[in-house]
Amino acid sequence: MKSSRLFLLLIFSLLFTGCYNRVSVEKLFVIVGIGFDVGKDNKEIENVAEYLVFRGQREIDRGVSLEIGKTINEANSNRQLNLKKNYLLGTIRAYVIGEERAKLGIKDIIDTCVRDQERNLNTIMVVSKGSSKNIFEQVPKEESTMADEVKELIEASYSANFFTNNAGVKDVVNMYYQEGRNIVMPAIEKKDSTIKIAGLAVFDRDKLKKLIPIEEAIYVNMLRNNDVKGNIALVMDGYEKAVDVECITKRKVYVDREDGKLKYIIKLNVQGEIKLNTYNFEEENDEQKIIDDVKTQLVNNLNENLNKIVERAKNDYEIDVFDIQRYAVAKYGRENEERIRESFKDSEIEVVVDAKIRSTGRYK
Repeated sequence: MKSSRLFLLLIFSLLFTGCYNRVSVEKLFVIVGIGFDVGKDNKEIENVAEYLVFRGQREIDRGVSLEIGKTINEANSNRQLNLKKNYLLGTIRAYVIGEERAKLGIKDIIDTCVRDQERNLNTIMVVSKGSSKNIFEQVPKEESTMADEVKELIEASYSANFFTNNAGVKDVVNMYYQEGRNIVMPAIEKKDSTIKIAGLAVFDRDKLKKLIPIEEAIYVNMLRNNDVKGNIALVMDGYEKAVDVECITKRKVYVDREDGKLKYIIKLNVQGEIKLNTYNFEEENDEQKIIDDVKTQLVNNLNENLNKIVERAKNDYEIDVFDIQRYAVAKYGRENEERIRESFKDSEIEVVVDAKIRSTGRYK
């Protein structure tokens, strides 16, 4: 099944990208994933390429190539010295940026993705804890390539933990070039013989500033993203007394100036549905009492954790991870952007939670 899907992907890719003045597929390395790392002295960059070789009769082989160069395209040129076939870039499924490479800066990666017309702006882009080489050198378990596993992992994340589907190259480009914004993208890591989402990677301009662990990233996502979904666990006394609320959140941001300081108000509208209730299980017959009780617990939980993450962002991250400064730039002008960026730590951020429990679930 995997081979058939991959075969069709290659055929359609070539059909829709056009074949005029091109070599046949049997003479191509089809690159499906690119990793970006740095050399030991930080003076050269390492590019990892995961590729497929089409051998006919639906026989497809997978390989991984690592090349070094002073620039991205020099590394690509060096790769061609070792490959016995030309390579095709238009079918890349995922870009994975190593942690140290991200700290060094990704301006060249962004610029190449924008300028090179062969590169797809919808390709997934993530940061990996450790090197990208560690990701691509693994043997794929569920898909035909590690690039596909990264892509499927990120796309599946949209249904939980309040992640958004803005994880493509074009989204990174928008965050980089638009006033008052910082790049935030998913972070992944190697786990045993597979991969998992590790949290969020936050950039200051083009350099990685902070990797936010998933337990904190959940609340960052709630304050940052609009119309997203996730689960909030309300644990009162172990799993025997707990409530799971599946929430859909929508946010609005307001900004004003008070006493010379910027004040941001993030209003969260939370629509919840109870998926588990072992807390007030005995009161199942009184549905309104259950709703009122769970709503109170939910609002208290969110107020506590969201305000904690606000303080952590101001005092530890020291950078806008909530994507709210763009509203201040829009209101007070791009000429004040630097001042607005620098004032984040001293600004006031108020979170207002409006929650509603839509359903107690099927159980009566």
